[in-house]
Amino acid sequence: MKKSLLALAALAAVSGSAFAQSSVTIYGRVDQGFAQEADAVKNRQIRAGSANRLGFRGVEDLGGGLKAFFQFEHRFDAGEGTANAVFWDGKSFVGVRTTFGDFYLGREDNPAYAISQAAGDPFGTDTVAANTTILNGRIGTNRYANSVNYRGTFSGVTLGAQIAEADGSKPQSAGEDRPWSVAAAWTGGPFTVGVGHENPANADAQWTTVNAAWDFKVVKLIGLYGFGDTGTQAGLTTSGGNDERTAYILGLTAPIGNGELKASYGVLENEAAVGGTKTKLDKQIGIGYHYALSKRTTVYADFINEKRDGIDASGREKNGFDLGLKHNF
Repeated sequence: MKKSLLALAALAAVSGSAFAQSSVTIYGRVDQGFAQEADAVKNRQIRAGSANRLGFRGVEDLGGGLKAFFQFEHRFDAGEGTANAVFWDGKSFVGVRTTFGDFYLGREDNPAYAISQAAGDPFGTDTVAANTTILNGRIGTNRYANSVNYRGTFSGVTLGAQIAEADGSKPQSAGEDRPWSVAAAWTGGPFTVGVGHENPANADAQWTTVNAAWDFKVVKLIGLYGFGDTGTQAGLTTSGGNDERTAYILGLTAPIGNGELKASYGVLENEAAVGGTKTKLDKQIGIGYHYALSKRTTVYADFINEKRDGIDASGREKNGFDLGLKHNF
């Protein structure tokens, strides 16, 4: 009897040790606000300022410096209570963590977007004032399915690489021939600089961004410059040839009270391959204030003035705004 009790105690100790080396976290966000989008018909509505999500992530210590990890993230419309067409639309991957970085497979943000482009937007690509269509040149794509990924951070340097399958069944990679991207960023004290490059569509299309930021404590200055070619893929080129595009964003964030002021000015230009005609595809200025009610809950208000190609002829609104509430858990 005594031996049996000792054996059970030993087994419990071993099992407890194993479970202690594994962890699973449930997280998410619910974001809703009253808004009018710019570059849209007059339609004031309830909408999300950032993507609503429910996610699961976990890690297990395999020993010898190795860890297994996973993450999958559902996206949904909180106003309608409906799921996105791709159920795990945010992320869905599994991989191994080593001393040399993370190696993983599945659906994930491309590193050019995650490490360079999003960092160049003071609004973090959220709210009506986001600079999304400028920072990616209308060439890049933020996320790919069926991808092989690498991420690693070493002494302030972050590296990322991704290559994805050309799977026409996935909206993010329809018609693409093995899209790939690479990125790197360095942070030293108050200064951050990064670069990202992606080939999102075909052998001709490509987009490169350089971003930088300097945090003066009272204000953080942010800048991004992008350049690339559209290739000849339908929907990107404006002249039937390989158009050239450039973009820049200048912005800032500043802590005020228990919140943060955000502001940006961005421009996206296109030079047609045929005829060399230059046009502004997008020009916008945005300002907002995001107030933290707690560590997890934020109330925000933003305004944007935007002029895009064809906006006058289509009768769309040039000004947009939102007033919303965001809760993270």
